[in-house]
Parts: sequence; C-alpha cells; structure tokens
Amino acid sequence: MAFGFGKPKFLKYLERNPDTITIVVAGSYGRKSAIRALGTILGEKFTVSFGVSSQVKADIIILDCESAQEFPDFKATMVVVTACRDEAEAQKYFAVANNAIATIVNRSDVKSEYINKYLTNPTAVTYGDELPANYYFENHDTSIEGQTGDIINMNGEHFPVELKILGEHNARLVVMACAVGRFFGMEREDVLRAANSLTPLNGRMAPAKGINGSYVIDDSADGTPLSHYYGIRAICTMDASSRIIVTNDPSKLENEKFDLLTEALILANQIPQQVPEHFKYFTDELALEQYLGERAEEGSIILLEIPLPAIIGKYLW
Repeated sequence: MAFGFGKPKFLKYLERNPDTITIVVAGSYGRKSAIRALGTILGEKFTVSFGVSSQVKADIIILDCESAQEFPDFKATMVVVTACRDEAEAQKYFAVANNAIATIVNRSDVKSEYINKYLTNPTAVTYGDELPANYYFENHDTSIEGQTGDIINMNGEHFPVELKILGEHNARLVVMACAVGRFFGMEREDVLRAANSLTPLNGRMAPAKGINGSYVIDDSADGTPLSHYYGIRAICTMDASSRIIVTNDPSKLENEKFDLLTEALILANQIPQQVPEHFKYFTDELALEQYLGERAEEGSIILLEIPLPAIIGKYLW
C-alpha cells in the first residue's frame, strides 16, 4: 500500500478551474515590482490573486518562482524572468520558463549569452530598454512626477504613456505588464489606462515633497546596485538646483561622475581619513538631517537610499 499526502490544494484548485491563468515571476531582483505592475495592469480586466493560498476564485493567479517550485508537476501559463545575476540563476529560472506555455524575458537585465544558451521556449519574447527587445519604452522626458514617452511593441507601433514611475528599470516592468495584458486579450485602451495609473511603492523610487521646498526620491527599500544606477540616471536628467544622494554604502559611488551630482552624504560608523571631493560623512542620523536642513533648497532633488523619515513630507502619489 502506498502512502502519501495527495495533491496539494493548489493543484486540485487548478484541476477544478482549468481556465485559470497562472503567471510565475522569476528573477534575482525586481520580482515584487513586477508582481505589482502585473496586478495593476491585469486587474483592469481580470480578478487577480497573489500566491497559492487564496480561497477566492480568480481569473489569474500570480506566483513567485519560489512558491511555484514547490509543485514540480505544475506548468504555468506564463513565466516572467526579470533578472539573472549569474549563469546558475539563468539555468534555474529558464528551466521554469521553458516549461511554461509562454514566457517573457527582461533583455536588459539578463545577458544575451544566457538567453541564447538556456532559453528554449519557442514562444519567448523579450522586453527591455531598446531594440532588439520585442517590447520597450522610448523616454521623451523625465520629471519628478514621472516619465513620458512611448511603449513600442514588437510590430513597431508606438503608444504614448505618461507614467507615474521613475527609473528606467521600473518603466520596463510597466512595458512587460502591458505586453502580458495584451497577450491575454486586454484592449489596448485598458492596458494604457492602467499603465498610466500605476504608482511606485513607498521606498522604491517614490517621489515626495521634502524639506525647504526640495523633492525627495525615496529609494530606501531597494538596496540593489541596479536601483542605485538608475536612480542616479533619473535625477541627472531632471532640472534641479542641486542633486544630492544620501546613502550608507560609499562603494556604490566609486564609479560615479559628479559633474551632474552636487554631493554625496554618507551615513557611516566612522569617517575615513581620506574623503573624496563631494563626499560628506556623518556618524549619526541627526547630524545628517540637520545638514540637509541647511543644504536642501527649493528645487533640490535628494535621492534617498536610507530611511530618513524626518526629511520626507507627503508622497506625490
């Protein structure tokens, strides 16, 4: 006699509801933002559930890759691959993607060599910042309130959007979610309306009013080098009386050119003997906040990579 625990409830749910669309989000980083973008866009037409424990009947269930791997016999409708740090991760995530009915891959954060070597799903399409990605965003202007530009699809068609999202890495997640929405039959107008309504999570490139008439871009919940890189790029494209970055990791700043940045304020346990030009160290938050109170002015933009609630006013979105 064989003993076992039977099929998990999730797989039984799918058997009872075979029309349910399942989307798995896999990647080294960017998964939470991708899930949020998918939920917002797809939620314009469908009932969307997150995770495997929901008892509510849904048109679409979105899963993180780690949850999906608990079910070895599970075949997703679609897999989204947001990023791969190395070859081992590429093998892991593309194994899931190749087993799906359809897949879409971030060409900007996954090396071409990994895509060419490990991606075998014949339905696969890509998204990114530019060609040769099948779907990408063409930026026309960036301000503290977001980005305007065109989403360009695999047929070369342009669709104007006004995104309340900062950072190229976040814009391409919106592009991905729009592509997925169209794949599942959403009307173009519904997709674009949802894209324009999407707002950032607090702490993830979220714009807010700051002290002394300044603006803060709160990126304190995302410590990845990718977010730092695109955060710097974002503030350097905006009109500002000064551009200040606040961080606790000076190693991120080693390759930055400070011709467009005014200064870097660094919270650290101790101050090094050699301090580069444009760097200013602080050993406690109060001293840092007081300095910002003196330094920030109307029109300043502060990229905040550590939590400093005292300098943040009301979020714009």
